Amino acid sequence: MKKPVGELEVIREFGLSHSDFYRIYPRLEPTAIKVKERYFELERADGRKLEIEISPEKIRKLATLRIPYMDITFRFLGWSEVQRAEFFTDFDRSFQKGGG
Repeated sequence: MKKPVGELEVIREFGLSHSDFYRIYPRLEPTAIKVKERYFELERADGRKLEIEISPEKIRKLATLRIPYMDITFRFLGWSEVQRAEFFTDFDRSFQKGGG
């Protein structure tokens, strides 16, 4: 079945724990509504909608290291390609971890 124009689902893997996500995401999108434990909805004034669903937390094992990660599903409804790109620029910058 073909998706309506303006609807796109993107799944990305992030090296985050749930606590990282819950701490950072409200600063990026303070108007997002947490509908269920791992599901959020956001509606912009112009009618665009965004649904975000996070997977159960997973652990990647590298020797003695244990690194949390999860998949995040983004469902954009009514967003243009430019608007999605701007969202991901802000999202990635907000979740970027410092390094040395």
